[in-house]
Amino acid sequence: MRVRKLAYAGAAAALTAALAITGTAYASPAPVAPAAPAAPVAVAPPVITAAAPMAHLQKLMDFATASNNTRVIGSVGFTSTVTYIRAQLNALGWVTTVQNFTTGGKAAANVVAEWPYGDATHVIMAGAHSDSVKAGPGINDDGSGVAALLANAAAISQAKLVPQKRIRLGFWGAEEQGDIGSSYYVSHLTSAEKAKIDAYLNYDMVGNKVENGKPVGWSLYVEGQSNGLNAPFKAYFAAKGITVNPALDTDDRSDHAAFKNAGVKVTGVSSVRSLNELGACYHRACDNMTDVSQDSMVLASNALASAVWTLAGA
Repeated sequence: MRVRKLAYAGAAAALTAALAITGTAYASPAPVAPAAPAAPVAVAPPVITAAAPMAHLQKLMDFATASNNTRVIGSVGFTSTVTYIRAQLNALGWVTTVQNFTTGGKAAANVVAEWPYGDATHVIMAGAHSDSVKAGPGINDDGSGVAALLANAAAISQAKLVPQKRIRLGFWGAEEQGDIGSSYYVSHLTSAEKAKIDAYLNYDMVGNKVENGKPVGWSLYVEGQSNGLNAPFKAYFAAKGITVNPALDTDDRSDHAAFKNAGVKVTGVSSVRSLNELGACYHRACDNMTDVSQDSMVLASNALASAVWTLAGA
């Protein structure tokens, strides 16, 4: 999650100047989609254990360690993160696309992955940002979101899921510079393509731990209150006996803003109570493996599974 709000109109006007496709630094041949099961089978979301997201977080930490404790755009840590995300998704049978761009003279990229089953005219999309700030490795902000999405990608693949709607994942670069990657992606969609996205679910900072005796402050974005997208998340957390803040105002400080301003229904999940309580290691060097809770990662990963499988008609 970035530090302050960047006006979307200004960002959109600056896209042409700020962003440029830079070639295929991270590109590789698209994988062949796996064969679909003989017939759709209704299945419940799997239970995702801590092992899956925590393993992904450790890999991101390793990339940061080898890159002066950062995964900021333009660094080896960021490049390694992008390569890892795409390799994981390709191996699971997702169809991936990499969008390379530059901003502020730094190379960045988005990874977009699609599960090749379900109605392509109705898309349920979830996303997280793959970069960190220069000051730290960004394991909670937002390695936690990346890890939860990758754990869900594996669960969907292993279940050979054939949902009614198409499922798409986005891993955004340069969020910390002002939601640049997600804005780039949305600005390059046609009006018809935007209209196909039924929902965008944002996962930014979902690994917070207990601090100073205060429990983790689970919250849902305020936008999901009126458009109905908070409902499956509320149901999941209520079943776990967890009280959530159902109306977190993020001040558009994350990647859902680009989708919202394009007319897409959005919501998001965070493990913070408010923008005033983002955690002691927010945007600092100590946002490492010690800054996340395994319990939070389990809750976040399974809440996403419950919502995506419900909204996609699994």
